[in-house]
Amino acid sequence: MKKHLTLLLALTVAAGSLSACSGGNKESGGSASGSPAATTGGSQETSAPSSSAAEEAVDPFAKFDALTEISIGRAIDPNYKFDDTDTPEDNVYTRWLKDKYNIAVKHAWEAAQGTDYQQKVSLAISSNDLPDAMVVNETQLRQMVKAGQLADLSEVYEKYASPALKAVYDSNPGLLDSVTFDGQLFALPETTLPSAPLTWVRKDWLDQLGLQPPKTLEDIENIAQAFIDHKMGGDNTIGIVGTQQGGTLYSTFLNSTDHWYNFSSIFFANDAYPGIWVKDESGNAVYGSITPETKQALAQMREWYDKGILDKELGVRKSTGEVVASGQTGIFFGPWWSAYNNIPDNVKNDPKANWRAYAAPVDAAGKFNSNSATGSSYIVVSKKYKHPETVIKMLTLHQWGKDEEYQTLTQGKQLTSQEVPLFLILGAGDQLEYAVNSLRDYLAGKMKLEDFDQVNYGWAYEMANHALNVKKEPMDDYDIEYWDQTTDEGFFTHLYAHLNGGSAFVDADINWVRSIATAQTKTMESRWTNLKKLEDETFLKIIMGSAELDSFDTFVQKWKEQGGDKITEEVNELK
Repeated sequence: MKKHLTLLLALTVAAGSLSACSGGNKESGGSASGSPAATTGGSQETSAPSSSAAEEAVDPFAKFDALTEISIGRAIDPNYKFDDTDTPEDNVYTRWLKDKYNIAVKHAWEAAQGTDYQQKVSLAISSNDLPDAMVVNETQLRQMVKAGQLADLSEVYEKYASPALKAVYDSNPGLLDSVTFDGQLFALPETTLPSAPLTWVRKDWLDQLGLQPPKTLEDIENIAQAFIDHKMGGDNTIGIVGTQQGGTLYSTFLNSTDHWYNFSSIFFANDAYPGIWVKDESGNAVYGSITPETKQALAQMREWYDKGILDKELGVRKSTGEVVASGQTGIFFGPWWSAYNNIPDNVKNDPKANWRAYAAPVDAAGKFNSNSATGSSYIVVSKKYKHPETVIKMLTLHQWGKDEEYQTLTQGKQLTSQEVPLFLILGAGDQLEYAVNSLRDYLAGKMKLEDFDQVNYGWAYEMANHALNVKKEPMDDYDIEYWDQTTDEGFFTHLYAHLNGGSAFVDADINWVRSIATAQTKTMESRWTNLKKLEDETFLKIIMGSAELDSFDTFVQKWKEQGGDKITEEVNELK
């Protein structure tokens, strides 16, 4: 499902970056098609950085002695609006890199975010015609490692990475190990943000009806029915809104953090984990979509759909976000950063719209379940590129190179992944927890601004500087009436997301379930598209009542016969 600009702003600031947010899906997915614009096929080096002995200390923020070019593959949002005559290749950020640091970014090719970009990357891999660097997913990374196409970044990382960059990776144990093969570092991974689907509810509607916040699936059903019966969102009130046209019913092992406006929560509360690979009672790998628990969850969703609890336009609605913004619904499932998207529009339309996040629904045993994040985005560098240290420097500068000159050039503008080449989300492993807890302590008077760790948690410090502009007494009550939404509008959204959704997430006792497989196996490469289509179509028909519940059993049989059993064998080898 497409993630909008504001959603990725939430992702970026949570990761601790003080200036950049993604202009689209952070994994280069979800945009409409666009026209790829071919430029040069590789970098044309004007001159190289001066060489130095391996043991010589390197200033990660020093300007290269001579102009150095890097040619990259670039994902473009065709709908993004640049300032004046700026372009993805020539904008305020790329000019700053060139003027300040002697780094000239060129585009080997451009492609629209999503399918177009992924196809372009796959073509570059299969034809062995890589740009100097690009952002890829895990499956593509493994393909390039196997083909021997990538540069070993071990030495340049040790030499050129700033202490702050190394500290980020050190605080995410095992992250660099996951991209190290036979002792060689072949990629720079982003730091995956924690994500579990919370239940977002209009608390002002709960209060009007005298209802308590939800804990169980039964609570959610009863609340949704009450909202509908009392027409809280008008004559056409929707109980629970979710998956839109082109979206997914739940997150998967290939897109594990996609909990935005789908129904993962319902499955998890049924102890079902469709879309990921889990262990059965014997300890063997099984695909979560073919288990009895998933069938049980589908039966419940089918019943809710028939009763009108679930959106009748599920799967075909053009924009779920518009329903939230319009005030037609009072319940949806989404991650802690959901407050960045559509909720602010709803609040502008209705200042009393009091959206609150809850760690619900729990399962029959009282556990709040979620799959854990697996896949990520990675910067890779062609082994043909002579100066891979340029990539290390660019990553360091993006995160920690914001000097006074940069602030002047970008004043009043929030730069995005459309301006920033080789964009990655980076942050300490406990970035969100630190931000939430320190902000709560600051507002409670238990912590002063000078107590914040500005080096490692700069974004938390930045939010604290604005907190008293937007949060009103009582400081520990996050209902909408206790916020100043206008004095410091931009930071209202940041703080509201962190203290509302972030607090609910940080305080939750989550039972994490991690997928055994985190990338496609050999047989998946040729079979997975058809198997996933079979799964999606069957499940949607069952929910909407156009297919019997027992068609699930037929689906399982077909899935096994059409490659599922072979894939399961391959996944078992990964344990």
